[in-house]
Amino acid sequence: MAAAFSVLPAMALIKYTSAAEVEWNVYLSDILTTFSAVLIIGFAFTTCWAFGREYTDKTISDLLVKPVSKLKIATAKFAAITLWNILLTVIIFAVVVIIGAFVGVTGGNIDIILRHFLMFLATAILTMCVSTISAFLANLTRGYLAPIGLIFLIVVIVNVAVNVGLSAYVPWTIPGLLLSEGSLKPISAAILLLTAIGGFAGTVAWWRYREQQ
Repeated sequence: MAAAFSVLPAMALIKYTSAAEVEWNVYLSDILTTFSAVLIIGFAFTTCWAFGREYTDKTISDLLVKPVSKLKIATAKFAAITLWNILLTVIIFAVVVIIGAFVGVTGGNIDIILRHFLMFLATAILTMCVSTISAFLANLTRGYLAPIGLIFLIVVIVNVAVNVGLSAYVPWTIPGLLLSEGSLKPISAAILLLTAIGGFAGTVAWWRYREQQ
């Protein structure tokens, strides 16, 4: 995942090979908005992988018999996934900045770069919220194949939502709006919150159910 997240932003090198007259503000806004979609796919994958492999590797039984609260186990998994996803976000941003400096993007300063980084990080955190659905699906289907299939469906949903103007109402397109528009509508924030709670609560409930079984 780290390698993939490092290579993908390198495509910016192709688009901005000659960037003598491109400013950092324009460059970062364009590239980071584009790669906010990469976060949706990448985070959905890391989330379903962390939970789904417990079933494919047959380690779920070992976890269930341990004298540890299943809420703690599920929460610990989400915490590890969050830290890993934040690291991947930093990798993407670092590669984008390095490429910008390499091709000669102009008119930049630390304040501009920091502002874009914080917005990109906030977008990543919102994307992690909707990725809880992938965790729930991985547990529900006892593997990671169904969540990976969901990723392809998400790509279609995102494209349709953007084209018909429903980005503010689809969980997977809402995080990108923060980056492109700078803020979210109350209805969009509510949809994100409900999605995050639903995915997390569903995952925890499933682990408790499995423990009882």
